[in-house]
Amino acid sequence: AEDSIREHRDHPSGDIRINAPMSFGTLHLGPALVDFARTYPDIRVELSLDDHFIDPVADGFDMTVRISRPTETLALIDHEIVPMRRVLCASPEFIRMHGEPADIRDLARLPCLHYGNMPSGARWKMTGQDGPVAVQVNGVFCCNNAEVLRDAALAGLGIAELPTFIAGPELQTGRLVSVLCDYAPGPLSLYLLYPPSRQLAARIRLLVEFIQDRFGDQPRWDLVQ
Repeated sequence: AEDSIREHRDHPSGDIRINAPMSFGTLHLGPALVDFARTYPDIRVELSLDDHFIDPVADGFDMTVRISRPTETLALIDHEIVPMRRVLCASPEFIRMHGEPADIRDLARLPCLHYGNMPSGARWKMTGQDGPVAVQVNGVFCCNNAEVLRDAALAGLGIAELPTFIAGPELQTGRLVSVLCDYAPGPLSLYLLYPPSRQLAARIRLLVEFIQDRFGDQPRWDLVQ
């Protein structure tokens, strides 16, 4: 019996159904899960990408990956992996044409690109040296996908508020530059949400540890501030 228990522990198996946001899933989580599946070939992984929040219990998922503000729910284990930074950025071409914003209020007149799934819409909320501030930006382009907004910013269309997990490579190479660096958008973090009934399953525990090792501490997309 002890040999059977040890074999089950050392060779985890079974299914894991995971739900995650589209962009983070395609850019980062998908490649990580490929490595996980190669490391643990007896664990079958099913990844579903969707930008809308789902209830993993009601929808039959073992785990949901979300980029959000801290939440409190008694129904789910809420495991924070790493803070997710967002920056205001634009292309060098845009700055040459329009000038670099000197004050947060400049966003009310300069062309801006905003994310369609944000409840606040084109009203951007940030924290500066004097505390929280909100500004109704001059939204000239809206999309519910941040990769499209990144491409629009690269094309010089406007100033975007982008997560560094999407814009990190462009910020590192200078194709996008940060603006209004004294202001920070509201905090978000990468969370793993899963039902308490699954927290002790060996395959779930292994996946949590794998994702923590992969993305915790300082993720690669934040190598440049």
